Amino acid sequence: MSFIRRPALILSVAALVFPLHSADDQKADKKSEVPTVTMAVPFAVVAGTTNRIVIRGLSLTNASAIRFPGVSQKPTAEITSRGKATVPDKGDPKKLGDTQLEVQLVLPDGFPPGDLPFAVDTAEGDTNTNLLHVVSRELLFDEKEPNGGFRKPNEIASRQTVRGVIGDANDVDVFRFKGKAGQRISVKTKSAAYGSLLDALVTLYDCKGHGLATSDDADGLEARLIETLPADGDYFLCINDAHDRGGAAYGYLIEIAEGKAELTR
Repeated sequence: MSFIRRPALILSVAALVFPLHSADDQKADKKSEVPTVTMAVPFAVVAGTTNRIVIRGLSLTNASAIRFPGVSQKPTAEITSRGKATVPDKGDPKKLGDTQLEVQLVLPDGFPPGDLPFAVDTAEGDTNTNLLHVVSRELLFDEKEPNGGFRKPNEIASRQTVRGVIGDANDVDVFRFKGKAGQRISVKTKSAAYGSLLDALVTLYDCKGHGLATSDDADGLEARLIETLPADGDYFLCINDAHDRGGAAYGYLIEIAEGKAELTR
């Protein structure tokens, strides 16, 4: 088996058109003007270096500072630009954000791994709290295209945090790692908590392309699987959106560890 082939999912949506705006519509419009963070990309950041991130949301052009509530060891964050964000055709600004900030984020050496809450201060008020995820530098792997089949996978380790994006509709990202007989592998995706629109579907294959395990909606929209490897050799880990969607807002993290205990929260 050389490539992953799945039937396309066709969605039909009925559109309703209302000629006049109701009072409820006007209230919804006003509510959308409240400063809001929808996501920050990339989701994963590392300590001891300058991380360049983009924070997307609503009404962020008058942002003055980035705060990190409840964090004792404070990062430093400099807003380097403010402006409008491109919203894809038929995209929902309330989910994707129509304004953005470019930020240089520095975490001190030794900053602990795990979720990092942040909020944005603006002239119109403070935003909701969103999350970044701090990853040890030695564990982080950035997905590289092309990696859409068994012939061109990304090579990773059996203990790794993969940072990637399902960039297009019907995209599949494929990773290969070496395993041993009896080795227990834990896999968990992290996406929705950081604002991603991805509905993660993860499948584990052996070296001959036989499916060993698959996970979808194990924890909300996240995938999680634990599998004992049957033999020494190569294994393939594939991720895609369960509805064959994709785009810049379909980012993900995959945590791969040996056994359940090593997965972070």
